[in-house]
Amino acid sequence: MSFIGQKLKGAIKKQYNPDTVAISDSSFLHERPPAAPIIFAASQLQGGRETQEDYFINFNDECFVVCDGVGGLPQGEVASQLAGDTAVWAYRLVRQKHTYWKDRKLLLQRIFRTTNMSVWQKQREEGFGGGMGTTMLVCIIIDRHFYIGSVGDSSAYLVRGGVMTKLTTEDVDASGSLTKAIGTTRYGLIPSVVTGDFIAGDSLIMVTDGVGQVMNTIKCSELLKQSEISATELSNVAATILHCAQDSGVTDNMTVCLMKRI
Repeated sequence: MSFIGQKLKGAIKKQYNPDTVAISDSSFLHERPPAAPIIFAASQLQGGRETQEDYFINFNDECFVVCDGVGGLPQGEVASQLAGDTAVWAYRLVRQKHTYWKDRKLLLQRIFRTTNMSVWQKQREEGFGGGMGTTMLVCIIIDRHFYIGSVGDSSAYLVRGGVMTKLTTEDVDASGSLTKAIGTTRYGLIPSVVTGDFIAGDSLIMVTDGVGQVMNTIKCSELLKQSEISATELSNVAATILHCAQDSGVTDNMTVCLMKRI
């Protein structure tokens, strides 16, 4: 299952209408620099699992979210979708405040805090009391910079000049168990944050752990280097990455999102 640009597919990815959110300071928002062109593509496989508990969403080619419901906890698909949707909702509202817009690390922390509370509160509803949690990656691209927040074991990479560099560190202990996740504790959740330049020719990759565990950085870099600058070619790269993971024996849910600066 592949997705190109802003194309929607079922309930896995939603596109928001910016007109539905009130703008409290339109003069300030108009001061933002014009966005540099980005190509986005994504692909998912359910693997051998009964349900698809991965979820991704792209808002306006500036806020990208990937979530993966925590294995062993019920309602993983509910937790991941709720987290992804809440993160985008929080981004759209919180960015209107000058303090958060000028401090992107603070902006990410606020997004994660809001999302964590939303998933935590969901468990108070009837039918959801068995616990739930999800990992989450949030990537915000503003002008020619990226800001990535992470909780859990999904991974983000930067590809520049044919070299692929891992940007995130998994929140796992020596046995491989998660040490942090969205929704599992009420307070005190702090994401890891990494920032950097995002210049012409660069690519950012976001994957859930099923893909990240077997990621072939050399092959992935070559695929991106050889691809033409088009959404169709980038979508083919995303699908190839997942099939390579599947050929490596991965039976988990799998998601990959690609963002390329042109």
